[in-house]
Amino acid sequence: MTRPRRFLILAVLAVLVAPVIAMPFVPFKTVSLEENRRLAPAPARPTTAGEWRKLPRVLDAWLADHFGFRDPLMQAAGELQRKLGGEGAAATAVTGKSGQMFLVDGLLRSTGQELDPARAADYAGFVCEAKAKLPGVTVVASLAPSPAEIEPDLAPDWAGPPKSPTEYDLILKGLARCGVTTVDLRPSLRAARAEGQVYRQLDSHWSLRGSLVAYNQIVGAMGRPGWRIDPKALSWGVVALDNGDLPRLAGQPQAAERVEIHDSTALPPGVTRAPIPGLEAHSAPAFLIDTGKPGPTVLIVGDSFTADPMPPYFAAHVGKLAWVHEDRCAFDWRVVARVKPDYVVFLPAAREAVCGGARPAHFN
Repeated sequence: MTRPRRFLILAVLAVLVAPVIAMPFVPFKTVSLEENRRLAPAPARPTTAGEWRKLPRVLDAWLADHFGFRDPLMQAAGELQRKLGGEGAAATAVTGKSGQMFLVDGLLRSTGQELDPARAADYAGFVCEAKAKLPGVTVVASLAPSPAEIEPDLAPDWAGPPKSPTEYDLILKGLARCGVTTVDLRPSLRAARAEGQVYRQLDSHWSLRGSLVAYNQIVGAMGRPGWRIDPKALSWGVVALDNGDLPRLAGQPQAAERVEIHDSTALPPGVTRAPIPGLEAHSAPAFLIDTGKPGPTVLIVGDSFTADPMPPYFAAHVGKLAWVHEDRCAFDWRVVARVKPDYVVFLPAAREAVCGGARPAHFN
């Protein structure tokens, strides 16, 4: 055997053996987000003749799902498929039970199947640092829960079963340690399911009822219970909308869904949003609403969960309302000096409560 051929054989053997050798050293996973499915479980010790006959297939499925370097190989395969004109990686949205759709991002975190205490501590630390820079300002912090944390019975089977604690729990505990007033929106949102729709079926956001439930809890924590809006005092109706973002993210054609609406979705006559100039923005520009009335100024640090539904609720009670996209903790801190808020409400989606070590521009 020639030396080049010998080296080739050794290289092939190394490639074949390396994934098996690496198995004990890579994190064990039960779900593949690249494929949106549950991975094969480890085979149990056979006790019957039938189980012994099935063992080779069970063992083969387990090895195929858990060999070393599987994740980067799956990602590379998906990228290659996209370059060749195929669909590539798994869809970023999936359908659960009763037609309810879910965004894949943050899905396992919302069911407790994925837990990163350091990530939760980093976000909680950011809000605690922000509170320390806001003397004399009332700070309230919460998270808009992912739908699966409110509707776990509708989540796809591979995303469960629900486990505790979740990162939502860890963030609230971290905020409580530094004295931030926190609001756990999950109990009230779960209870509101008995009254109607709290999350859109084909969209990644909460419904108008869900946003109103959140608003009422937030203003209560702000010490402004008189700002609450009784859902029964509003006029409700149902319309068909085909603007949900989840079918598109799942690679499906747009579809219509029945959506609850109410009559408190517009700003008062003559009141408009105005951009706040001179601020750095990555996801969406900050805006200010001046109602022209005397009253406190509220700054919301949030995202698309709060940008549209919250301003009409607050507008009846405040002098000014400002909103800035949280941008995963990297928003422009100069918004505080521009707005001079009496209240600051941190309310991003739970899946966006990720700093990755980032802090706002001009924070220090």
